[in-house]
Amino acid sequence: MQKISTYLLKNRVQLLADLAAFPTEWTIVYQRQIKIYNGIDNTLELDIKNADQKRIDLSTLSQIEVNVMDSQGNALPNSPYLADTDTGIKGIATVTIPQEDLVDLTDQFLTFSVTALNDGKDTLLYADTRFSGTGTIQLIGNAMPVFRDPKFYDDFYGVGDFNNTTITYTSSSVSLKFRDAVPPTLAEIVITLEDLDGLVWVEATKDTIIGNESFTYKGTKLENQTVVPADTVITFSDIDISEYTYLRVCYTKDPKVTTGKVANFTIDFYNS
Repeated sequence: MQKISTYLLKNRVQLLADLAAFPTEWTIVYQRQIKIYNGIDNTLELDIKNADQKRIDLSTLSQIEVNVMDSQGNALPNSPYLADTDTGIKGIATVTIPQEDLVDLTDQFLTFSVTALNDGKDTLLYADTRFSGTGTIQLIGNAMPVFRDPKFYDDFYGVGDFNNTTITYTSSSVSLKFRDAVPPTLAEIVITLEDLDGLVWVEATKDTIIGNESFTYKGTKLENQTVVPADTVITFSDIDISEYTYLRVCYTKDPKVTTGKVANFTIDFYNS
C-alpha cells in the first residue's frame, strides 16, 4: 500500500518595509518558493515586517497592491491586486489571484512586486531575501481538473476542380486525437456565415497522418446544409467523432459570385 502525505501550508510571502526606522540589514536564511495553481483562486499572505524583523502596524500603510506579471513581463488581466489588511493579525495582509487570470497561462515563473502608500508616498516592499523589488511565483498548471475551451478557426483556402467551375473552400484540419483520461466522443460546431449562398459541410477522416487524399478520397461527410444569404449562423450538434482522427469544415458557392463566405467556426468537444 502506498501512502500520500499531505499538509496544509499557507502561501506566505515575507516582505520588508524600508521605512527608515531601522537599518535595512535583515536577511532570511531560507525562503520557500511560492506556488500557485491553475483552476482555483489562489490566496497569498503578505507578512510585512520592518528591518528589526517585527511585523508592522498596517494602519501606517495604505493601498497595498501586488503586481503580477507573466514571464514576458505582461501584467495579468486584473493586476495589480489590492491586498486586504483586515485580517485581525498585525502585519498580515491577504491578496487573491483569481483563477480567471491564470486559465490561459502555461506553467511558468511569474514575477511579482508589492507597493504601498506611506505618508502619501509610494513605497516598494522588498520581495526577496536580498532586498530585490521583485520576487517569483511558480505557476503550476493542471493541478486541478480543467475544462476544454471551444476552439476557434477562421482560416480557409480554396481548391478548384479540373474544370475550374467550382471552388471548394476548406478549413485547416482539426485534430481529434486527445490525451484526456476520458476522450470526448461528440462535437458541436457553430459556423458563422457572411452572405453565403451555397453548401456547407463537415467531413472527417480516419487517417492517422493527414495527406492530400485523407479527406478527398478517404473522408466521410458527417453533416451538410444548404445555406442562403439570410443565414448568419448554423450549428451542427452531437457529431459523433469517436472513430475519426481529423475533421474540417468545407463550403462551396456559385463561382460567378465573388461575395459570401464562411467567416469562422468554433468547435466544442464533450461526452454524451
